Amino acid sequence: MLIIGEKLNSSIPGVKQIIKDKDKAAVQNLTLKQVVGGADYLDLNTAECEEIKDMEWLINTVQEVTDIPLCIDSISAPVVEKALSCIKGDKSKVMINSISLVKDCLYGLLPFVLKYRCPVIGLTMDENGVPKTVEERIEIAGRLINILDKEGYDLKKLYIDPLVLPLAVDDASAVIFLKCSTEIKRLFNVKTVAGLSNISYKMPKRKILNRHFLTMCMAFGVDAAILDPTDPKIMTSVVTNELLLGKDRSGNNFLKAYQNNNLAD
Repeated sequence: MLIIGEKLNSSIPGVKQIIKDKDKAAVQNLTLKQVVGGADYLDLNTAECEEIKDMEWLINTVQEVTDIPLCIDSISAPVVEKALSCIKGDKSKVMINSISLVKDCLYGLLPFVLKYRCPVIGLTMDENGVPKTVEERIEIAGRLINILDKEGYDLKKLYIDPLVLPLAVDDASAVIFLKCSTEIKRLFNVKTVAGLSNISYKMPKRKILNRHFLTMCMAFGVDAAILDPTDPKIMTSVVTNELLLGKDRSGNNFLKAYQNNNLAD
């Protein structure tokens, strides 16, 4: 499973504050903890701050200590444009989170996705918001995939997010998400991604819910998750689930994690 680290997101009050304070040491500490924890990408979001200015600062600060690929979390074309201009190295490795059928988002971000041919997360939402039914979300996914395909985009780089809503809002949210993900993969042969911690928002014992939802997602074939890689128990779940699902050849990754004392009970 592809792991996208969620900890540098301004929707988290403490992170919003360290970005506003320009606390370089705190940002770089969170960066390195996520890298050590096993992140493949780092999600960067400054929507709750001075988005363009702070995105530039955040990218430069992160790149001082790691060259891990970045996931630019913004629906704003000017923010994504500034972010791409700041990123060092091969921009085709950058992930854009996220595009949707909301017109300003679609036509604002599509030129960058096509120019750099980079991975992109596509959301199952349009001008009317997030649909309630599985069928409507699949229909939106199909339309978005069709647009990208007609533009010659490599659909192997696309991750569709069927948008899991908090259980506190809809107790069928996890079931709806998993049905959507399964059908989208079957119908369109593309990857899917989960914004994992959304499931537990406003609920107690959030880490327990996140871990169990992760296991369900992996069992249903979800390919990537935006999660907290600094949580050793959830990263243990990733390694263990891959072993149980036959995705860890000869148990090499599980045994390596055991030998390095990285498995949390």
